[in-house]
Parts: sequence; C-alpha cells; structure tokens
Amino acid sequence: MGTKRVLPALLAFVLLAAGLSAGPASATTITPLSPTRWAYVDAAAPRASFVNAPGNAPVGAHVYANGVNHVTKSYVTFSLAALRGNRYVQAFLSTDETAVTDCTNPRGTQVWLTDPTSKPTWNDQPAELVKLGGPFLDSSCPARQVVWNATAAVQSALDAGRNSVTLAFRLPDDQQSDPRFGREYSPAAQLTLTYDRPPVKPTNPTVNNTACSNKPVPVPGGSSRVSADVSDPDDSFIGGEFALWPVDHPEQRVTFANSGLTVTGVWAFVDQYLTNGVTYAWQVRGKDPQGDTGPWSGVCRLATDFTPPATAPTVTSTDYTDTYPGNGGTGVPGAFTFSANGDRDVVGFQYGDFEPVTFVPADHRGGQAVIRYVPTRSGPLSLAVRGVDAAGNVSPTTTYRFWVASNEPGITCTPRRAFVGEPRQCTFTPHAGSTVTGYTYQVNDQPELTVPADADGTATATVVPTDPNGFYQVSVKANLTSGYQTAPSSAYLDLDPGQPVIDALEQHPIVGSPATFTVHSVLPDSISVTYRWNGGDDVTVPLDADGTATISVTPTASGFSSLNAHTTTATGQPSGWADASVLVDSNQPQVSSAEYPESQTSGGVGLPGTFAFSSPVPGVVSYTYSFNGRPSVTVPAGADGTASVEFTPTQTYVNYLTVTSTLAGGTASESRTYYFYVAYMAPNLNCDNNFQWLVPGQRVQCTLTPVQANVVSYGYVLGSGPETTLPVGQDGSATFDFTVPTDQPSGSYISLRFWSVNSAGTRSDESATSFFVYQNPSH
Repeated sequence: MGTKRVLPALLAFVLLAAGLSAGPASATTITPLSPTRWAYVDAAAPRASFVNAPGNAPVGAHVYANGVNHVTKSYVTFSLAALRGNRYVQAFLSTDETAVTDCTNPRGTQVWLTDPTSKPTWNDQPAELVKLGGPFLDSSCPARQVVWNATAAVQSALDAGRNSVTLAFRLPDDQQSDPRFGREYSPAAQLTLTYDRPPVKPTNPTVNNTACSNKPVPVPGGSSRVSADVSDPDDSFIGGEFALWPVDHPEQRVTFANSGLTVTGVWAFVDQYLTNGVTYAWQVRGKDPQGDTGPWSGVCRLATDFTPPATAPTVTSTDYTDTYPGNGGTGVPGAFTFSANGDRDVVGFQYGDFEPVTFVPADHRGGQAVIRYVPTRSGPLSLAVRGVDAAGNVSPTTTYRFWVASNEPGITCTPRRAFVGEPRQCTFTPHAGSTVTGYTYQVNDQPELTVPADADGTATATVVPTDPNGFYQVSVKANLTSGYQTAPSSAYLDLDPGQPVIDALEQHPIVGSPATFTVHSVLPDSISVTYRWNGGDDVTVPLDADGTATISVTPTASGFSSLNAHTTTATGQPSGWADASVLVDSNQPQVSSAEYPESQTSGGVGLPGTFAFSSPVPGVVSYTYSFNGRPSVTVPAGADGTASVEFTPTQTYVNYLTVTSTLAGGTASESRTYYFYVAYMAPNLNCDNNFQWLVPGQRVQCTLTPVQANVVSYGYVLGSGPETTLPVGQDGSATFDFTVPTDQPSGSYISLRFWSVNSAGTRSDESATSFFVYQNPSH
C-alpha cells in the first residue's frame, strides 16, 4: 500500500469509537496535511486580521486581564494539491485542545467550510458553507485530540473547483459570547485525506509468454493467453481489463476481466474470442479494487492458426538402429535426423524419451533437423518426435525405437563377505570395446569420487563399511574418452555386523538381587563392550583376554528386562548391537492365612485371622503392612525372616492387605497386595406368615437364628421405630412378634432390619426385609 504516513493511533481509535472508518478496507493512500496558514478574528478588534500569530488558536469568548471580553473564531487553510488526478475518498480534521475555561461545560466546538480567505477580520468574515461532522467526544479535558469528519466539506470544495480548503473553528451562537465555554486549539491541525491513485500504464505485454513485437505473435487454438505487468501506487496486487478486436474490424472490440494474477501482473485466456486465420489487436489497463482504471497499454497483435501440420515426421539414425543387441552404449552420442517430409507448415520439431518436450528448429520450412542424443540407459529405448508450426500446433507423433548396447563397467568387491570395518577392494573394469579414462564411483548417497584408469583400463578403490547397521551399495560409472559417462553398475557389500553373543546366567533373577550376563565378542580385535540395561545410560567395560566380559546388574522392577550390548575394536569400530532378555521375578513378600485364604470367601466380621509374611530373598529385617488402606504398621522379622500379624475384619466382602519387606540396608521390596473376602454374617429370619401379605391389626411372630459365632443377643428395628435388643435362648435363637398398626395404609410396606452381637461385642452385618400391607388380599 502506498502510504506517506499512517494515521496516528489515537486518531484511528477516536474514529472507530465514533463508528467511522479510518480508511476503506481496500488499499488507498492516506496523507496527513498540515495547514498552509492559520488565522483568527477578534470582535474586540473588528478590523484586524491575525495571521500565523504565535500561540494557540482561540475559539469563543475569553476575558483578558483588563476586563475586555474577546470573542474569537479561528481559521486553518489546507492545500488540496494531493488530490489532483486522484479519486477522493474521505477526509478527517484533527487537532489538540490546549486550553478549556471550564471543563464542566460540554464541548460544542463547530468546524465549518468557508469561502476562501487569506486575511479574515471580524467585520469581514468568510461565509460559512458546510458544517463538518463532530466533534467526536474525548472524555479527557483538555482533549489530546479532537476529530471532525471533513469528507463532505472537502468534496464541496472540490466540486467548486478549489485548490485549497479553509475551515473555521467556532462555537454555537448561544455559546459564542459566553466566557464559560471558551476554548483554545493547536493551530497545527491536521487534515487527513484518503484518496485512490489510479494504476499506471501496463508494460511487458506477452502472448503465450512471447514478447510482443512489430509482427503479430502466431497462436494455436486451445490455450492462448495474453498477459502484461501492471502496478498501482496504492496496491501490490491489482486486476486488469483487457480489450481485443480484429485488426480489420475495430468496431468488434470486446473487453473482459483478467483470468488470473501473477506476482507482477495480470493474464487472461482469449480462446473464446478468437477465430482461425484472423489477426487481432489487444491492449490492457490496470483496474484497482476501488474500480479505478489506469491508461491503456500499447497495442499488441496476435495471429490465429488453428490448423496443425498434417504429416508426421520421419526419424532416422545410422548410429542407433532397431537391431539387437544394439549399437553404441550409454554415454555414447548418436545422430538422429528428423524430417518434415516437405510439409512447409513445420518450422521445427519437439522430441523426448517419453513426451516430446524439447524443441529444435528445422533448417528451413518443411526441412529437417539433426540432434546429438546421448543415451543414459541401455536396452530398448525410443524417441517421440512431432513437427511444430509457427503457431505452436503439433503434427502426429512418430515413435522411433532403437537398441542401446550395454557398456556399463564391471565391478567386483573382495572379500565378498566381511566384518564391519574391514576394508573391501573394489575393482572396476571397462566393458569390452569401451575406452575409458577413469571411473566415478559412489558409496550409498555419499559424495562421488573419481579414480583414474590403469593402462589396461581397470581401476581399484578401497571401501570401508563402518556402520554395522547400514546397507552398503557401491555404484560406478565409466568415464569415456569422449567425455561422457556410462550408466552405472552396482554391487552390494555383504556385511557381518559382528554383534556379540550374550548369555544370561540367571533366567529368573529376583528384584534387588544381582543378574549376571556373559558377553562373548565376535568382531575381531574387540577390546571393550558397551552395554545398556533396560534402555538406561551406556556403560563401557574392558573385555578379558579371551574376548569375554561378565556384566552384573541389579534389577529394580519385576517383569521382562533386557541387556543390549556391542563391542568396540582398538581402532574405535563398533559392532552391531545384541540383546538378551530375562524375566525378573518380584521380591515382594509372600502372604498366607489359614482363616482367610487369598481370593476366597471365609471367616466373618469379628472373627480374627492370622496372616503370615515371608520373603523370597534373604536378609529381611521387617515388614510394613496395611489392611484396607489404614495407616501402615511395621513389624520386625524373626531370625528366619518371617513375621505374622492378627487382623479382625470389620466389613464383609472385599478386604485387602498391602505389605512390603525391608532389607538390612534399608532397601524396600516391591509391594504385595493380598485380597480376601469376608463372609456375610447377618442372622437368618423366619416369620410365621412366610412373608406373605399382611393386614392391619395382624399379629406376626418371627424367629432369628445365628450365623455369627458366639451370639449373645439380637437386635431389630421395625419401620421407623426404636432399636430392640433380644436375649439369646439356649438353642442360640430368639423369637419376637409385632402387630401391624390398624392405621397402616393399604398398599404400603413395613420394613424390618435385624442383626446379631457376639460375646466380644462385635455387631454382625445388618440384613433387612419388608412386608406388604393390603386390607383385602385375594391370595
């Protein structure tokens, strides 16, 4: 965007707050202008003109020290030269408020477009023509910047043919002479103009990428495109408008928009407007987003030719023929002749291996062309060739098939299989009949290297594979005496990575106890082994004289673990990695209980059980346990490394025990969780109505029999009544009865909860049932 200065941030903010725009969304030029002069008039000096006076611009009434009331207006004048030749868009006036007599009075300062004036006086004030919009309020006082919309006022001045605009600052008539409303403004006001400059004249016209000249550019049918560079002082990317007409019929001129944009210009397809055998003129002009257009470009011409050559070319070669096993070889050039067979439409030929894309001119219209072609592959090849006329139309395609003899060099690398880091001697030999100066070889995608040929045409190169995990291919091309190269030959190097052999001495080591491995080197001259336990840091240790090393690690977690290792020679050559896996057994304590076997239902609430702890590793000094997530308790281990604790369940169903062991050095084992299930211990209930329907006033007798051992009492609650305790009879049971209340609603239920208590005072689980009350049962 061409912009001399960006609007000040505060002005832009004020405009947005007022619901106005600081400029159109599309690119335009925004130019802030300073006044060419300013002046003010004073009713106390009605014949005087104060032009470019020092100080600020007074507006309204001000009482001086001598008591005289000075009523003033101020004027600023701006040049409109920047708008000459450009399309005006909008304008805003802004200035700072420098002094306010009384900030409690609202700001009512008006700005008016006036007749032109150079030395206004109070008695000779210019006519006030158009009032500017605003002021747009600023909450500060004095305001740092006050803004008025000058768009209509500037347009009025332009419509009147003026080259400048004079704007008057004044107060409304009812405030003009009241000193309470007096204000002062900076005479360095700013008129910010927004305008659009038209595009410049286009340059570099082309037809199908061919620059225009004095002669019409011939074009074929189907894909003709015209283009030109366009630019605009305000926009980086602008559109264009094209015009096209037959040279002999300018009255048939058509205009159309661009089809697309380039970095520097515009282009358009024109096939829909073209007829065969006609010469057309065309030109283009830039068109910006505001719709403004620039000057037309110069006239360019094109001539249509939609008729392609009818005859397919003839292709011949004495160097390469369709005879097996072929002639020449890769890198050996051959001459191929293309003939138009007298078709005078043909001015050249296009050719290629698969698609004819390379152009070569004919020696004359309808004549022939000779190319020098260098095969890059041996075996059966072909050339696709077609004739081309001046407009770019193409003839039918001829496919010329020929054989290229194999002349790739030989390559042999010895030894065939070797350890990583062992040098290979690769010998390069020329193909029979080839004369070479040397060879260019490459290992994988490494840089190419060149070696000269000996007197017999052979050469050798040493290749050392150093990556034990790599895949090595050596490719070589012969450098012919003609200066060309043959196609490459390749050989793969059979690589032994020499990874060591690892033996695990314990297949099931225990967490916290050493696990030992023996590493046997395979790569010759290895002096050290580097190992990695479970993906941890690398550790390097020397190999013994017999090429082995014993590695001891201490597992810290149970499950599958692995040791990875490679060896390294005295020259720093690493072998491939080997690995060995072991299943590490947990060092968690073992738990057993006769009263509460693991994962079984047994015992009951209030029935104690003994839980025994032992360890699969020696040296245990204590066990730390917790039942059902309660605070942990630590007990010492006996001389045999065992311990036992007693626990009395207080809840049925799932119970669990977590326990860890601690060795003499303070190392804790993995945690063991032991689940057991406590049996349900609520008493049995039997009522004489067999739990059928009840009616109000009915008496029901029930008997409780024990499940919990050593029962000394029973308890029950009927409905929402109180708890009732029952003594135990000699047979361990208890009997009670209840009467259904006479006011019990029909269709309701009576609930009954019951339990038992043993001699230790432990209350059993609670059970519950309910009875359905119905006044007139049918069953």
